[in-house]
Amino acid sequence: MLRLKGKKPERRCVGCWSRKDKGELVRLVASDDGGLVVDVEHKLEGRGMYLCPRRECMKKVVRKDRISKALRRRIEGVTPEALETLIYEAHKERFFSLLHFCRKVGCLITGREAVRKELKRGRVSLLILAKDLSDRSKRAFHCPMVPWVEVGRLKEYGEAFSTKPLGVLAVTEAGLARRLFFVAEKLRQIEEG
Repeated sequence: MLRLKGKKPERRCVGCWSRKDKGELVRLVASDDGGLVVDVEHKLEGRGMYLCPRRECMKKVVRKDRISKALRRRIEGVTPEALETLIYEAHKERFFSLLHFCRKVGCLITGREAVRKELKRGRVSLLILAKDLSDRSKRAFHCPMVPWVEVGRLKEYGEAFSTKPLGVLAVTEAGLARRLFFVAEKLRQIEEG
């Protein structure tokens, strides 16, 4: 298929029927056992459906049984709350999995002083701030040239890395930073409803 330069693939949300950039939507795939699997990276095989990460769309697809119709397979026992939890938890798991990978390959910087040092060097590709970090601390790390996300909690990052609560993290590798930003944006959209 020939694509025009700069044109991104679009898909239609099964909830509101609006056409959006594929990256803005959540992809769901039917599992072999009759359940749903969230395709966070949009790479799983099989028939899938796309959905806006908004509560309204989740309610609509469940109420009107659009999941079964879109997947051409009977999917039962799905509630809007269960669907939202499934989508949120899958994205959260992927986010922390990517963070652990960043740490393993040496491109994750944790702690205020270490992040501040890397920001001054200009090596930070993504700044990650905990949502419950104080506004004063958030302002202190704001850098207009560096993309940033506000996701997760101090305690979550501390538990994930077996340390004291962490509120400031940075990723120095651009490719991983883009993937983390993509997943973090979905988490933010789901939280906002």
